[in-house]
Amino acid sequence: MGSIARMDTVPSKNAADRNKDSVTMMQIAHDLSLAFGRGADVARPLRQWRGFSAKHVVIGAESYSFKRVGNSQYLAFHDMIVEDSEVAIDGLAPDRTRDWRRSVAFIPWGHAAHGWAAPARRRNTFTALHFQPGLVSDELERRYAVATPAPLLFLRPPPLQAALGRLESVLLTSHVDTMLAETVCLLAVLEVFGVQADPTGVGLSRRHLRLVDDFVDARLAATIGVSDLAQLCGLSRFHFTRAFKMATGASPYAHVTATRVDRARELLAQTDLRIEAIAGLVGFPTSAQFRRAFRARVGCSALEYRQSRK
Repeated sequence: MGSIARMDTVPSKNAADRNKDSVTMMQIAHDLSLAFGRGADVARPLRQWRGFSAKHVVIGAESYSFKRVGNSQYLAFHDMIVEDSEVAIDGLAPDRTRDWRRSVAFIPWGHAAHGWAAPARRRNTFTALHFQPGLVSDELERRYAVATPAPLLFLRPPPLQAALGRLESVLLTSHVDTMLAETVCLLAVLEVFGVQADPTGVGLSRRHLRLVDDFVDARLAATIGVSDLAQLCGLSRFHFTRAFKMATGASPYAHVTATRVDRARELLAQTDLRIEAIAGLVGFPTSAQFRRAFRARVGCSALEYRQSRK
């Protein structure tokens, strides 16, 4: 979801809020507005990466209404139960589903939507991802199954659940790795658009893989994005992500993380640098992220690994 641009208190006219004296009106991004009860928690910041914006919103049990005009592609992943609701999207019949847990909604560009919901008394949340229509047509290079996918509402396709669940985890992290965030967003979009397999059936060439490795080695301490690696190979981010996974069996993010951890192992064994300093030298924004990644790949802590090499 986009950043909050306006916040005003106005009389409530929404059926879901009929017992409230007022609601808080919020304009979120350029094509989505919501009316929350006063207690709604929308404190999570907007996160933006090249071509994407995303937000995690905590609703709680506050009733709300919404209206969307449809100037972007919109994906949402819900963890919500409602006592009553009505959601209407262009192209679909009005829906009054009450169990929204782990469900996905996709509202394509050009489709308006509106509705309201009275959430049950629990911690209700949703994660929303916006991306522009041109992002797909420009970068997928006609490798998708349909030019304009139909809207989805309260469905539970496992690949999309997995991708958007991972995005939710990313948004709940204080320090977000740019490559991880970009990869997760790309995978979610690939699932929505039903990208077809590369017709050649092959991934990147050995020359391309060497270019990627040389680039990563030379810039290990810097921020590396999927866009940087795709540009080396003359591919879009979408095509590069699929081709790289086909060639190596790993995502670009997993490969870069493994390279960073392997370089950290060398520094731990060969130098007396503090672990926090090594984390920065190999490109981890925080020592906590470094420690988690190191243990996941090596099977022990960085300190234990250093002690075992002495």
